[in-house]
Formats: sequence, structure tokens, C-alpha cells
Amino acid sequence: MSLLDAMNDRLDRLDGATKKKLIQTVKEKDLRDKHIVPLAKILGYLVYWTHNSEHSPAGFPDLFLVHPVTGAVIIRELKRRRSNAKQYRPTEAQQEWLTGLGVAGLDAKVWTNDDWFSGLIREELLRGAGRAA
Repeated sequence: MSLLDAMNDRLDRLDGATKKKLIQTVKEKDLRDKHIVPLAKILGYLVYWTHNSEHSPAGFPDLFLVHPVTGAVIIRELKRRRSNAKQYRPTEAQQEWLTGLGVAGLDAKVWTNDDWFSGLIREELLRGAGRAA
């Protein structure tokens, strides 16, 4: 069993209520630092994020990933879905960046904590690294 399979196997064994509660506790920073970035690095991606956006223009996405072998570019805004919140909507500035990057032909979307636990993030990173999910 690979490391990636082992990571997902543990999640697959959780019942629905436990998984839902766990999903809601994951913060954006933890999603990035403890889940996405380690997996992306294992798969060979170069990973960039702005440490402190205080003096940067509003709306630029949270993560910029490039795979130096396959040439895949993945740009993501990270959001945390909560049980008491309505469906996520990016800010106007965030949506403008995501739309502009998409029009430029880049893969620019939103990832949420739900996407980590569903396996979507893993699948997209594997695909970009030239590996089957």
C-alpha cells in the first residue's frame, strides 16, 4: 500500500457523522499546511502561497502549484465550508482572479475541506503529476 493509499484508507473507514464533524473542524491554514502542501510535495510539485497578503492586491488565490515534469499548473483558492454557513461564494476580487486565470487557460478553482475528504484534491494532484488516481 502506498502512502497516498494509507492516507485515504483511514478516511474511508470513518462513518458519515464522524467524517462530517472532522470536515468542519479543518481550517483553511490546516488544509493547506497539513494536507495539500505535503501531498503536493510528495508528488513533486513546486508550491507557492503568499505568507502575508496585507500589502498585496486583493483576491489572488491561496495556492499556486507547478509540476516541473508534467507542466501542470494548479491554482486554488482555499475555503472552509461550515455546517452553519450557506454555500461558499468567493469574494468579488477572488472570483475576478479565478475567472481571469481560467480565461488565460489556467486551472484556477476553489478547493474546500469537503474536497480533501472526498478525495477530489488527491485526484487532481495525481492527475497533474501524471499519475492515475
